Amino acid sequence: MLVWTITRRLIATAIAAAVPNMIVGAGLLDVAVVDAALMSAAVAVLGVAQHLAEAYREDGKLTYEEIEHAFGNGTKKDGDN
Repeated sequence: MLVWTITRRLIATAIAAAVPNMIVGAGLLDVAVVDAALMSAAVAVLGVAQHLAEAYREDGKLTYEEIEHAFGNGTKKDGDN
């Protein structure tokens, strides 16, 4: 059920990124609310997806630690900035 866990966390990431940015984008920058929400959600989800893809590319597996790291909850691996 690893796929279901990652999917739910990606949805949560999208919502968490969209809500504050749609307020700023719509209120301060005069951008449509939907556009601001979609762009910030997409950027957040793609960032996590990139980390997951890099971790998978290394050995063809995703460990719990790699998933936590991709979502920003894990410790940094050697060589990470």
